Amino acid sequence: MEIEVGNHSDVGRKRTHNEDYLGFFKRPPGEVLAIVADGMGGHTSGEIASRMAVEIIHEIYLKERADKDVLEALKSAFQVANFTILQKSLEQEGLDGMGTTATALVLEDDRAFVGHMGDSRAYLFRDSRVSQLTKDHSLVERMVDQGLLNREEANRHPQKNVIYKTLGVNMDGEVDLLGPIPLTIDDIFLLCSDGLTNLVTDQELLEIVTKESPQMACETLIQLANQRGGHDNITVQILKVGKRKKVFISLLDRKRFWLILGFILLILLLLNGLFLIEPEFLKKLPFISSAKP
Repeated sequence: MEIEVGNHSDVGRKRTHNEDYLGFFKRPPGEVLAIVADGMGGHTSGEIASRMAVEIIHEIYLKERADKDVLEALKSAFQVANFTILQKSLEQEGLDGMGTTATALVLEDDRAFVGHMGDSRAYLFRDSRVSQLTKDHSLVERMVDQGLLNREEANRHPQKNVIYKTLGVNMDGEVDLLGPIPLTIDDIFLLCSDGLTNLVTDQELLEIVTKESPQMACETLIQLANQRGGHDNITVQILKVGKRKKVFISLLDRKRFWLILGFILLILLLLNGLFLIEPEFLKKLPFISSAKP
């Protein structure tokens, strides 16, 4: 499939540092990996954790894909990133307690796969409908599952940003894996940090990503979140599935092609005939007989 990509990350209106980080990578023969991470633990450690998550997941995923399927490779990549970030936070002074969310999307042939930890999200927009693919690993989401809160109450809850599963916090954090999801033409995937989803509704996401190009939609969504306060860093990455590229040759181009090919063949035949002429005949030609030996 042809994939059109847009991405953007913004510090927001209230923060001085951007602790979000994103990555988009290609793996031959056409597989793509997109990642969004939202760091925490203070501006220095949050920036480090989110960057480490994206870089390590990318590096390990590529290595593991040599002999593993997509989900196995994603699982290994998240495990290594989790351990490495945790180890660095324990060993380096000033980085204790750092961690990061991470949501990764793989598009491979006609299938999609997702790896996820934290409250960054992955969405699928198809047939004018929106589906949240990931589940927030947050205290409030757990309370919704237990029937203690409804969705409206959860959105207003003062502890809605308290999350219990991230990279770099503990050794036994398991990554959520999803897929394969069959792809169809015009599918749109969106990865984002909670700086967007805390301020923009799912319906607004749907309206914007289906009307604008991926890059324009990213910028519009971030602008909308900032207009509503921009309380956190905001990161958005959008991937739209299109048709495979086909090369069409017009009738005029075909005629030109055959004319050029015919001319080349004629020249080759003339040259071939010239070199097959008897030497005695060549000597009778004026430009050859007059030449000095």
